[in-house]
Amino acid sequence: MLSSSKHAIAPLDVARGGRLAGARLGTNGCLLALGLLVACSAGPGSAPTRSSRARPVATWPDVSRPDAPAPARLARRVQALSAAFDEDRAMRTVAFADQFFRVRGNRGYRKTLEHVETELRASGFPETEVRTLALGPVRDAWTPVRASLALVGAQGTPDEPLHAFADERGADRATLLVGSATTPTTELEVVLAENARPPLAGKVVLGRGDPAALHRTYVRGGGAAGILTLNLVAYHRPETHRDAAQFGYLRSDGAAAGFGFSISPRTDERLRAALARGPTRVRVSVEVTVGPSAATGVECTLRGTEADAPPVVLVAHVDEPGANDNASGVGALLELARALRASATGEHALRRSIVLLWGQENEVADAWLRMQPVPPMAGLVLDMVGQDPAVVRAPFLVERLPDPGAVWTRAPDEHTEWGSTTVDPSRIRGHYLSDHVMAAARLRAARETTPWAFRSHPFEGGSDHTSFLEAGIPAVLAWHFPDDAYHTTRDRLDRVSGAEMDRVASTMGAVAWTLAAARAEDVDELLAIVEHAGAERLASVSSHAREAIGRGADRGTERRIADAWVRFYEEALERVRELGPAGSASTDAAKVERARGRWRATVDPVLRAMLEAH
Repeated sequence: MLSSSKHAIAPLDVARGGRLAGARLGTNGCLLALGLLVACSAGPGSAPTRSSRARPVATWPDVSRPDAPAPARLARRVQALSAAFDEDRAMRTVAFADQFFRVRGNRGYRKTLEHVETELRASGFPETEVRTLALGPVRDAWTPVRASLALVGAQGTPDEPLHAFADERGADRATLLVGSATTPTTELEVVLAENARPPLAGKVVLGRGDPAALHRTYVRGGGAAGILTLNLVAYHRPETHRDAAQFGYLRSDGAAAGFGFSISPRTDERLRAALARGPTRVRVSVEVTVGPSAATGVECTLRGTEADAPPVVLVAHVDEPGANDNASGVGALLELARALRASATGEHALRRSIVLLWGQENEVADAWLRMQPVPPMAGLVLDMVGQDPAVVRAPFLVERLPDPGAVWTRAPDEHTEWGSTTVDPSRIRGHYLSDHVMAAARLRAARETTPWAFRSHPFEGGSDHTSFLEAGIPAVLAWHFPDDAYHTTRDRLDRVSGAEMDRVASTMGAVAWTLAAARAEDVDELLAIVEHAGAERLASVSSHAREAIGRGADRGTERRIADAWVRFYEEALERVRELGPAGSASTDAAKVERARGRWRATVDPVLRAMLEAH
């Protein structure tokens, strides 16, 4: 997920085509093709909307119904990819990447991409199908070497170590804030942020909250040598994880003036207790390297027979210094590339190409999309996909593309602890992709001997899927949350599961494979999936509306919500037509029209019953 927060995106300037000024209108002609976020209501830097807790196994839509579709071709693809997925090898990739503190273009970022490219070539991918791309401008890339923070002992007593790492593999590596400058060993006076007044030379400021804001105020604005900040939030469970610290940024590239440490609750308490007793000093030492680098990316292409057809794209970002976030996405996508190459043959061979992309979150996807002569058919994003359910107890989540649930959230939907994002209902367009992924997840869950916790939730934004959505391309995000180790010193290899990467990769990969290899039978299966999902959704919306009207809710509002879902699924059924092979347009159009007729026959009595309530 995004380094500073999942919602670290400026509100969209619609007139200019999105947050990358003007970059969005040229890819497929219309930003309005999908609903897009226009404002942000919460993020990791603000209080979460709910307490962290594990989620139940998903039941949306209800697959226990006897009329639930049984997409056999999708099931075979899920099974084939799982059989070909090497969990141990995926874990080795995660372990390799987890050695490094990976941020844009730095040493660990480049080493991880080199590993991906080397492994792809060793697996037999032709030279023409794997390439490293220099995307984005050349900037200074920051790599931590070593750092230490200690409380200076009183009256000749030894210093008390607070945070330290001898190299970037160290447990406390994420305590050093990105952008910190090399600082020779020095002793500094600690002052509380609320008491800090310029001049602050020779002092370090102890505060809480956003590191960049504290740095801007007290280092750049007040001349302090550095900052110390406690910036955990509620879903990190700081009351339990006393030694955890959340990584953060002073700046996103190069080195800033001074230094900064993200500190743990225990360190924060020690320093504040020392200050309560009298003057307090810390000993600080920081070594980093800074050098020029682009935000390179690795692209792997599985060629389809229809060279000019829109490709399907799978993405995992490399940056961020965690095993789950996002070394797990890197490892899962690498193994999925191998599994797809081994499996997508014969009658299931690809018509459209599948592109797999690794790189800097959002930046590489943004730049790659601008390069494409033909806009992709869809984007599927793997981000934080390896959480071990036995350790993290977070469900697999499918973040849907913008739909009416992001505007009017009704049970069984709910947003994650991350919070919601405002979506303009007039910009929502129906699509089948979210329901397709959920169908694949249900098929994957059916293969498990114990329940696999998963669910979908309304659009929130913030990972690579937003790059596709802003380009008018449907996209969904695969991830896990809540995770109390997210973005902290605790996000390491012991929290990652090869089996969970297999589950997620075979789910997402089966959808990509179906989109790329679809035949007439796949059109039939997808129409059945969408019809069933739409009927389940409308029944749920209607039930909620009847209860709400009984409590005095406005009938007009409830009808607008129902109408929005009706439009969404009518458009989703229509979009299935694009799936079919060349030459099937008239046949597929007839299939879609029959499906829409069945849908309308379902809709009318449900809406009448809703409006006649009470």
